[in-house]
Amino acid sequence: MQYRLLKPELGHRLPSVSSTNEWIRDPEIPFGSWVIADEQTAGKGRGQNVWQSLGEDPLIFSGKIRLSAAEISLPLVSIFISSALLKTIYRFFPERLEDTTIKWPNDIYKKDKKVAGILVQSEFTNGVYDIVIGIGLNFFGKQIPEHLNEKATYLCENPLGEGDLERFANQLVLEINQAVITLLDQSQVLKDLVWIEEHSLLKNKVIETEWEERMVRGRVLGIDELGFLLIMTETGQKIELMDTSPKFRII
Repeated sequence: MQYRLLKPELGHRLPSVSSTNEWIRDPEIPFGSWVIADEQTAGKGRGQNVWQSLGEDPLIFSGKIRLSAAEISLPLVSIFISSALLKTIYRFFPERLEDTTIKWPNDIYKKDKKVAGILVQSEFTNGVYDIVIGIGLNFFGKQIPEHLNEKATYLCENPLGEGDLERFANQLVLEINQAVITLLDQSQVLKDLVWIEEHSLLKNKVIETEWEERMVRGRVLGIDELGFLLIMTETGQKIELMDTSPKFRII
């Protein structure tokens, strides 16, 4: 099949939109397109959650790609898109190498607070995944809303310069494409998973989560080749998590 990765020349910028993910899902918008918006009034998070962009300098991004379902593990897409975002952050803000990591499966954390979230939505038809990638990143702001003060923060201590947002978005497009190309080459997947684990907030952490209708506690071993989180429980049982439950927490 013909893959449809993001194309730099198919970028859009909108002053305001209800949701960039919904905007780009329009069938009239071709695959390979991507968009950034200055404002989003009804951003989408996982499940029924909403994504609230914070501060004066947010990145509000969505892109649309098409991939063969036979050649890709969908759970890996979120974690590899997270790695693409983190690599872009490191490129532009090398000082963040010391304190910014991936929180499996699809968030970016600065120390112990969230700075970015990723929402991957897919539709399966005739052996093909149509995938919409939504990314929200809070670059800079003067204050955090009180109800998020313990959970969220900003990536940067200073405002972005002129043109920085556009340059960041264009580099992110390239990194997302490279992440997808890597996913299509099994010989490269494990190599990138090693990099992801080295830059993981959960590396060697003890976590507690709901699993098979009961609470379990264990140490994170890593991420397998399908994108599942591997846990060794207190009782010595090795389990795989496909996603975090609402009760997931780091001990």
